[in-house]
Amino acid sequence: MKEKFNDLVKITKRLRSKDGCPWDKEQTFESLRSHLIEESYEVISAINEKDYINLNEELGDILLQILLISNIAEEENIFTIEQVIEKLSEKLIRRHPHVFGDRTAKNSDDAKKIWEEQKNRESNQTKSPRSKSFPSLIRAVEISKYYSKASNLDWESSSDLLQVLDDEKNELQAVLKKGNEKEIEEELGDVLFTIANLCRKENINPEIALNESSDKFVKRADVFLKLRSELPDLSEDELWDKAKSITKKSSK
Repeated sequence: MKEKFNDLVKITKRLRSKDGCPWDKEQTFESLRSHLIEESYEVISAINEKDYINLNEELGDILLQILLISNIAEEENIFTIEQVIEKLSEKLIRRHPHVFGDRTAKNSDDAKKIWEEQKNRESNQTKSPRSKSFPSLIRAVEISKYYSKASNLDWESSSDLLQVLDDEKNELQAVLKKGNEKEIEEELGDVLFTIANLCRKENINPEIALNESSDKFVKRADVFLKLRSELPDLSEDELWDKAKSITKKSSK
């Protein structure tokens, strides 16, 4: 295992060497951001599709991005892949005293509580929720988590958020009638922020939920278009209902 990993590291370093690949040599921290995001979503897609053979390859693509970024960091004397591994190993041991120490975790809730306690003790681990590098829905969740812990600024339940969502929808309807694009954008943002917090309360990742709904729509739309050419006498609503029924059965 160690030998194979070292061989892989050597391969990626060769790609950026003097006689390496022109494309790989041109890459920077900034240029690799989009590739890392794209490969991450391809991993999620493979998991959603239960395409575990492809998942193997997609995980390799993410590993490649990690190695390329680490190689750039080593070239600039910032850190090495060995230091990345070392830091991760140390953190996993610190955050799991119930495994590597004398703490006890009877269930996953206990384990998560211990993790957060250890994390809070590590002053250099605090990441600002104000960072705009997060995907927007995740940033909304992280901001709310931060202020909930820091100042108890939060909604008590999902029911409260549903009421807020109703209020935001009413405000959106009002600005839609006025037709002011900036106001519509602001109110739609409030709706999305509220929905992200509803996901947080229910322990749902909003990015994953939205991606799964998008995938579901694509499948239904493809079936709908096929049915429309095969069954021209059916109405649009009937075709859509039929497409929903077919895709529901195929997903079971």
